[in-house]
Amino acid sequence: MDDGFREEIFATVLKKQKHKYWVCHSNPDYFDGSAEIAEQEFIDFEFQEKFQNVVNVGDKVLFWISGKNAGVYGIGEIWEAPYKRLMKGQGMNYAKDSNSVHKFNVERLRAFIKVVGRLSDSPILREKILAEEELSKVRVFVNPQGVTNSEITEAQFNRVLSLTKQSFVFSEPKETYSVPKVINRPAIPLNYIYYGAPGTGKTYEVQRLCQLYAHKIVTFHQSFGYEEFVEGIRPETIGDKITYKVRKGVFYEACLEALRAADYQSFEGCIADTAESRQKRFAQAPVVLMVMDEINRANVSKVLGELITLIEPSKRLGAADELWLTLPYSQEKFGVPANLYIVGTMNTADRSIALLDTALRRRFYFNECLPDVSALSEKVIENTNVGKLLTTLNERIEFLHDRDHVIGHAYFLNIQTFEELCELFRFQVIPLLQEYFYDDWRKIQLVLGDNEAWGKPLDAKLIQTKRQYTANMERELFGEDLDNADAVVTYQLNPMLTEGRFGELPRDMFRRIYER
Repeated sequence: MDDGFREEIFATVLKKQKHKYWVCHSNPDYFDGSAEIAEQEFIDFEFQEKFQNVVNVGDKVLFWISGKNAGVYGIGEIWEAPYKRLMKGQGMNYAKDSNSVHKFNVERLRAFIKVVGRLSDSPILREKILAEEELSKVRVFVNPQGVTNSEITEAQFNRVLSLTKQSFVFSEPKETYSVPKVINRPAIPLNYIYYGAPGTGKTYEVQRLCQLYAHKIVTFHQSFGYEEFVEGIRPETIGDKITYKVRKGVFYEACLEALRAADYQSFEGCIADTAESRQKRFAQAPVVLMVMDEINRANVSKVLGELITLIEPSKRLGAADELWLTLPYSQEKFGVPANLYIVGTMNTADRSIALLDTALRRRFYFNECLPDVSALSEKVIENTNVGKLLTTLNERIEFLHDRDHVIGHAYFLNIQTFEELCELFRFQVIPLLQEYFYDDWRKIQLVLGDNEAWGKPLDAKLIQTKRQYTANMERELFGEDLDNADAVVTYQLNPMLTEGRFGELPRDMFRRIYER
């Protein structure tokens, strides 16, 4: 590379990295700036329009409050380049009259400023500042009337900081030219659903991802809706008055976290950026997971609403065909960041995957989780091979019902003794089969090999025939014939199993399920 050309590049980089220094002024008669600085992490501050292409990310700020106790009440850093919009965040809560609130409802040039130092309890007062010769003639310190923002020199900024004992930590400046970061991303598509029967490892796979990436988790249920997921209006009681405010849902918060991972502080700021810049930022941003457990238990179309389009990979913020929309309650612009991975789990025993909305199916990849018999092939309890036991149970269930209602391997992973295996069948496996077969005990007997043709002795049967009623038994019980076409049979669990007398059960009773 030519030396002159290299020097020109370095000069350009240094010029772009050189920060400016600002004084941002607020009037305490209209706005409680001191309280906002003390309580908020970010201040949404107005800038004069002439500074639109002058103020940059990383510029340093002195928060000046005028009035009787005028002075510097905080130190800040420009976190997002200013653009024209309405006030966001908590700023309106610090306005002191309705006229001020009205002013904040007008689109103006605004920037988010991160508070890096709070001096509300011990501000650098005007008298102390003007006593310094270097600062005594700075217009904004002498008479800030009519001045919303004023640029000062680096030396003047540092001189003000020297008047307080408090120290401040600013962010490291971002390099304009740098080697792209290598971002570790999960080896799954952006929209991904693990589905399968209970105990097949869906939650385990999700937990592995959550250990590696920032995440938010929500469990869907029948009454879960758009208002809880994205945003909705919620009542608040203050004294004897009820007010209504827009509250953000977990999906909005996950999108905002993904946005901030790309160094944006708001959706408006992201959308106001150039498409090329968005693509670069999201390509190098860390991953955020949005985990939706039991996704098929809610009405997914109702929960997602208009966002069903925005979650498509090609429509994400930072993608080639990116889209955004205006949310119905807050009227804010909103999009789904390209670094947000949406991961769902589905229990097929609750609801078949075939019943899901076609639009949802088209936008997600589905990974079926099947029982992993290999994880149990070496597990032997007493004389029972647990892998063979599970294989036989599931083959019978699939024959009598379907593959969506098999039993997962996770049920058996931590079972080590015969007594634990008895408890597992008593309290989990048999109740699960009752649910699968709607208390059709004849089919449950077939699954467990307790039917007469399989040839188990009575004490080895988990489900025993309690009584098979004849016509005489019906007359004796009811005083008349009930004209049943089929003989009525009642069933019971093995009494030794229900009473916890596991030591009296045959040690080969579970082996007899798969071996005659």
